[in-house]
Amino acid sequence: MKDSDFVRRIIGILTEARQMQVLLEEDPERQDISGDNVRALLNETMPTIEFPADASPGEIGEALSLQLSPVIERLTGAFSLIFLQLADLHDAGRTDVTSADILQDLALRADELWPGEEDGGV
Repeated sequence: MKDSDFVRRIIGILTEARQMQVLLEEDPERQDISGDNVRALLNETMPTIEFPADASPGEIGEALSLQLSPVIERLTGAFSLIFLQLADLHDAGRTDVTSADILQDLALRADELWPGEEDGGV
């Protein structure tokens, strides 16, 4: 997955989380709110974890750590970059755009802003 695709999924997670918040603010008793879309977007960023069938618990833990660490680093980086973009506009006192506008703009410009190469593992 390219860096820009990864960032778009994070933007999707943030957008979906905001939509869930809006729905709950409108009706705190709603029972039909689900994190399924957020979970699906997050799962798209995760690699298939592989380890030998006869692996010990320690070997499984090490395999998980080695294979998930790069994804966790990318998640942290993407969330941080998006947060910084939102924070910069907020701190500049911009009231002419919403956070949704900013996220949409970042998603549209993701290839330009994060042109990273394809990562075969994710």
